[in-house]
Amino acid sequence: MNTTTIAPADPARRERGLTLPPVVPRLALLAVLVVAGYLINARFLSADNLRIIMLAVSTVGVMGLGMTLVLLAGEIDLSVGGVAVLAGVAGGQFIQSGSVWMVIAVTLGTGIAVGLLNGLCVTVLRVPSLIVTLGTLGITRACANLLSGGQAIFPRNVPGYLWLGHGSVAGVPVPVAVLVLAIAIALVATRYSVFGRALYAAGGNPKAAALSGVNVGGIRLLVFVLSGAGAAFAGMLESARLSYIDPAAFDGIELSVIAIATLGGVSLAGGRGTIGAMVVAALIIATMNNALNMLGMSAYLQQIVTAGVILAVVLPDSLQRKERDA
Repeated sequence: MNTTTIAPADPARRERGLTLPPVVPRLALLAVLVVAGYLINARFLSADNLRIIMLAVSTVGVMGLGMTLVLLAGEIDLSVGGVAVLAGVAGGQFIQSGSVWMVIAVTLGTGIAVGLLNGLCVTVLRVPSLIVTLGTLGITRACANLLSGGQAIFPRNVPGYLWLGHGSVAGVPVPVAVLVLAIAIALVATRYSVFGRALYAAGGNPKAAALSGVNVGGIRLLVFVLSGAGAAFAGMLESARLSYIDPAAFDGIELSVIAIATLGGVSLAGGRGTIGAMVVAALIIATMNNALNMLGMSAYLQQIVTAGVILAVVLPDSLQRKERDA
């Protein structure tokens, strides 16, 4: 007599198909924050205030895109703040030429060069990215101060440079337009290209990816180059918006960028996360900070509230992932 019975399906597996995409709960939180901001102050939804929020998102958003690619590849880049500063100062040395294209080329070239250096140290020398980029952070900040003499650079005679921070395209501020374009490119690249599939494979299981023919080293090198370019461009947008290049700028911004990426559901272990959720996370932080400013809350209390929100969103996600992986 056959007494074989069929075991009930694993509840975690049954629920796996019902799991909401990471971006959905974050969109819900963003909607709640928008409503709360409006209740705090009706001017929250005014065109001027929304413009302020989007400009605040632009810099950290562009950096966040590069950081997200690095994290998806299973690495980390702590040097973005230093890269942004050094690239801006390097480009600022050519302000007197009056050529905006020269300034932009040197700025982006510096960011790409530092990103390439980071990538080569990680892929060729096999130094952990945490150590490499931490060292690069200190070196780039020191070099920026040596190159500038510790003095700010004012690009008054290059109106094209200032346009990057104060101009608009079809009524949209240039930094916001750049962010939207960068998001669109990143979404297409990660979702619909060979690069995107290789990126997730390299970050999720590098050994299996290598056996499948994925050039894991090449992917890691590329994401560091893109992160360096993104940091340089973000620094240029912020400097143009403020109308001066500050060699002491972006102090601690690398931690904010990593926090936004993790709030967006990007795994520090690599291979998990989406560009869309990261962008929503950046909007969440900017919206919350703006609302807290309207309440007159101090910067220190804002940091506590921000950290609390990040933990409240990230911890449940981590627990759910452990249950699904069990």
